[in-house]
Amino acid sequence: MGRALLAVLVLLCAGWGVAEDPATAPPSPLHKVGDHWTPYQPPTEFPPDAQVYIIVPGDTLWALAKQNLGNPYLWPQLWEANTYIRDAHWIYPGDPLVMGVKAVEVAPPPPAGGDEGAAAGGTGAGETPAGTGEGQEPGQGAGTEAAGKLVSIGSEDDIYCFAYLRTDGSKQAIMVASAEQIEFQAQFVTGDIVFLSGGESEGVKPGDEFLLTLPVRALRHPRTEAKLGTVVRHLGHARVICVQEHTATAEILSSCDGVPIGAWAEPFQAIPIPMVYLTPPATRCDPTSGKAQGTITYAKDDAVTFGRDHMVLIDLGEADETTAGTVLTVFRNNPVPGAPRILLGEAAVLVASDHWATAKIIESAKPMQVGDRVEAK
Repeated sequence: MGRALLAVLVLLCAGWGVAEDPATAPPSPLHKVGDHWTPYQPPTEFPPDAQVYIIVPGDTLWALAKQNLGNPYLWPQLWEANTYIRDAHWIYPGDPLVMGVKAVEVAPPPPAGGDEGAAAGGTGAGETPAGTGEGQEPGQGAGTEAAGKLVSIGSEDDIYCFAYLRTDGSKQAIMVASAEQIEFQAQFVTGDIVFLSGGESEGVKPGDEFLLTLPVRALRHPRTEAKLGTVVRHLGHARVICVQEHTATAEILSSCDGVPIGAWAEPFQAIPIPMVYLTPPATRCDPTSGKAQGTITYAKDDAVTFGRDHMVLIDLGEADETTAGTVLTVFRNNPVPGAPRILLGEAAVLVASDHWATAKIIESAKPMQVGDRVEAK
């Protein structure tokens, strides 16, 4: 009886990951690990350079991402780094959380005064401050990439309000079939209630979340005319309130654009926003990197020309060693054979599939267009 009561108290004290009113039931069963209760199998060993935090009551992945990463929308990065957590809505006091890599410890700079500073415990002539390698700036630890600044290269809108490429030719089984305001509206936005064409018999449950999407058009390669797939645009994000046998009632939580009847409802999966080290852009005199090269195949809204902050699709993916966080040089082949390429700017990959990826233009020196080339740095 006492053990059951303790389990209930622990559950009431447990933090949860994304919202204070999670839509999912807590994982079970609870079991005791060390001095606390948890439904998970938390790791007990960590890499030497791992920064480990012990969860306390009231913690959420959302709040921890805001505190440690500077942006609450980066919470999926914490979840991705702690794969033992099966449900991001539920984290438990006493469990460990890998927050990242420990900062390199750097010795303080020597005081002014040369030998006097050495006598007082500073760095003497001919010595190198700890953590500073030859040719490095103080504070840039040996082993850090000549890597510049670690930054987040995208936003929630960049990931969930752009598009993806569906390459298998299939259609989505569940769609938006109706809405409460169908007599007065042709499209639906944040806060509207819609009815989906799948319910309990199709495996839909209250609390399930869906991306609302719409196929735009078939996509052909701008250089070879090969069929690449179908561009599918993201319209919004909805959560199921209740289900019927073959239908479900859902609320649109956010919308990038109006959601029409017939829009697809695809199971929602959180996508981490990549963080990368930005290095200086390639210059006109730099040789090519020798890494994978590809092509910009589609630009958001079918823009004819575009530049910084625009979203694009490219024909490189994980099979081409191009993953989320890969930084790309954008260039155009010189119309004069044998002449150097024309540098246009840089892009960074946000989401990668097998042979395609979404990328954000992060620097642009000249206007870009579909058909321009990219090369992994």
